[in-house]
Amino acid sequence: MPFRFAVSPLWETVAALRVLAAPGPAHQRWTAWARPRLAALGPDPTLLTTLVTRPVVPEFLIPTPGARSMDMDTELHFLPRVAKPARVAAALPDDPRLRPLLDDHATALTAVLDRLRQVHDAVIAPVWPRLEGVLQSDIERRARRLVDQGTPTVLAELHPDVAPDPDGVRVSGRRIVAGERDLVLVPSAFTWPDVYLRDSPVRLALCYPAHGFGSLWETRRGVGDALARLVGPTRARMLHELDRPSTVSELAARLGITVGAASQHLAVLRAAGLAVSSRDGRKVVSLRTDLGQALVEGEIR
Repeated sequence: MPFRFAVSPLWETVAALRVLAAPGPAHQRWTAWARPRLAALGPDPTLLTTLVTRPVVPEFLIPTPGARSMDMDTELHFLPRVAKPARVAAALPDDPRLRPLLDDHATALTAVLDRLRQVHDAVIAPVWPRLEGVLQSDIERRARRLVDQGTPTVLAELHPDVAPDPDGVRVSGRRIVAGERDLVLVPSAFTWPDVYLRDSPVRLALCYPAHGFGSLWETRRGVGDALARLVGPTRARMLHELDRPSTVSELAARLGITVGAASQHLAVLRAAGLAVSSRDGRKVVSLRTDLGQALVEGEIR
């Protein structure tokens, strides 16, 4: 069964709203920061809160990402093409609160999109570089596992409720036959402890907890003296910066060194097994390996 990965700021915005409605221990620090920012937007004048806090989010509200990385503008522009009146009517339960989406579809949908943009700008955009780093890092790590161990291993490691199947995938015991559809795997920082399947006629999309999301909101520490003595101060700082896929030019800019110097330091980290580089479209990006992650987190003494 073919599958690919994607990162979706729209999906993260919807998932974040669900967390804010029913916060858990994994996101306490972020929730404490985000709630006042959301409150500052004022009461939700749209149906968004009602829609996203239902047991199952209506599938027209979360189109499957068409590429590995998409920005919020692109996703919001595409959403009305998915949320056609007939599709919305088929997805909504018989709830008087949701009648505006049926009675005045265009106006209500525009209001929902505006509110999605406001929520994203308030509670997702300010932390998106750090958040996207975790999501892209998850993809890079699982892509390496795919090469080393194959599709069944990657699927089995996504979540305890996910298992490979010869004709598709099993989610929470339910067997999903893919047929001609591909499977899009969407890592999320906000979906834990659950996994979410969007089963549409065109493709399957499986949203799962991203590796490393648990430490996402921890206060970052400075570069430790021991790590700096081990690999050198510049390489230690570079290891910290490699928590998200980065080009050599991006690393050079963040570290305040030349591109040539950044390339040399990166080559040393790769040779030591602390970083890995791969092509992403026209760019070559680098990311720290599990060994590099362990060094940064102080797991190796």
